[in-house]
Amino acid sequence: MKKWLVLFALLVSNQVFAHPNHDTSIFSALLHPLTGWDHLLTMLIIGVMAHQFPIKKGVILPAIFVGTFTLSAILSSGLGVGEEQLHRLNQMILVALMVLPVVHVALTKLSFPMVSLFMGLIGVVHGVTHGVELDASSSSVLAGLILSTMLIHVIGFLAAMSVSKKHEWVLKALTICSGIFAATVFAQSI
Repeated sequence: MKKWLVLFALLVSNQVFAHPNHDTSIFSALLHPLTGWDHLLTMLIIGVMAHQFPIKKGVILPAIFVGTFTLSAILSSGLGVGEEQLHRLNQMILVALMVLPVVHVALTKLSFPMVSLFMGLIGVVHGVTHGVELDASSSSVLAGLILSTMLIHVIGFLAAMSVSKKHEWVLKALTICSGIFAATVFAQSI
């Protein structure tokens, strides 16, 4: 099993960092979060975690992520950063994906403000990275990123809703596997 995980990590490790060649169309921006497994897994896990709270609180988690993501993408758009800084930003996304399973597993033991703070920090990291990678000052790019992000959160939420209480461990196991995979790719990026 470990050999397959390492092999898979080697095959997709270049996929984790900057998704180049995106234009400023809404279609390209819609696809952007779907073309990087790190973005996709993070947003799915946030959707899954949102389902574990009462609906009023659960909706707040993705809203915090989308809000901080949007604001930081706008503020960082057009910043001229070098390859090394972009590499570090993408490593921070991996670190967030490594920590997210810990938060998910410990969700019932953490205060809601603590979980909310963590969602905000993840949103900022993703927002700055996307703002630097793409022209987030373009309304079509920003709209595409936001719509795609919200859709992925909803898919994670619906997936969690479809799993019975008896089998919730499957979602946590998948989250933990995502974190282990992120750690593998992070180790390769050092």
